[in-house]
Amino acid sequence: MRVLVTNDDGIGAQGIVMLERAAQRLGAEVYVVAPERQHSAQSHAITIHQPVFARELPRTHGEARRVAVEGTPCDCVRLAMIKLLEHKPDLCLSGINHGGNLGWNVFFSGTVSAAAEAHSFGVPAIAFSLTNWADRIEWEGLDVLCAGLIRRLMDARHSRPDWLYNVNIPAIPVEQMRGVRITRQNPVVKGDNFEERQSPDGRRYFWPVWDDVKAQRTRQNNPDYDTTAIREGYISLTPLRYEVSDTNEPGVAQAFAGWNPA
Repeated sequence: MRVLVTNDDGIGAQGIVMLERAAQRLGAEVYVVAPERQHSAQSHAITIHQPVFARELPRTHGEARRVAVEGTPCDCVRLAMIKLLEHKPDLCLSGINHGGNLGWNVFFSGTVSAAAEAHSFGVPAIAFSLTNWADRIEWEGLDVLCAGLIRRLMDARHSRPDWLYNVNIPAIPVEQMRGVRITRQNPVVKGDNFEERQSPDGRRYFWPVWDDVKAQRTRQNNPDYDTTAIREGYISLTPLRYEVSDTNEPGVAQAFAGWNPA
């Protein structure tokens, strides 16, 4: 089995090492193609007006290949699929992200978008995030946990071969986790905010922050939501489908029925 491993925290991040080890525990041939530096919150951005540089790195963890890319997470996956790998991988793993990708964050996340880009090539993919935003994280042991999750997902019966999952792991010891809950993304939790500040030269600027109070006001305890699962000590496993067309709008269809713009 060939596995492509990528992330948005950069090729030097500890989380990607854990995913490499997880894939190797499954006996996979591991190819690492990841950003040279951090590209968090890049969503599905790709590079089109400048070159995408890539450099081969020493294989420090027994990988088949290790490449650092001066580009976004989606650049990494596209480059791997189109140019760098001789054969299409059997699976793409993205992460483990430093911080959760819950609710609306899936639309901003470079971690989730990298997995989604692999999915667009027909490759099954899993995005992993650890819901811990602390400066220092204990990563050890997460490779064993992720290997178990990957193995079960690979063995599961899926409705389509190019499946895509977003996995969020609660920031608690593994022995305290209560299991896995199949979830949907929370559609309402929004804690986005800005602090207004002033630069030394007097110009006004805004620093993006997360507002827990604002998020609390929109919090819902629906057990189906990813945020609820994490709060209750479960690993959140959210199946994703990148079909965003909403065809259930009969009123709009009626409004345009028989209308000729000429």
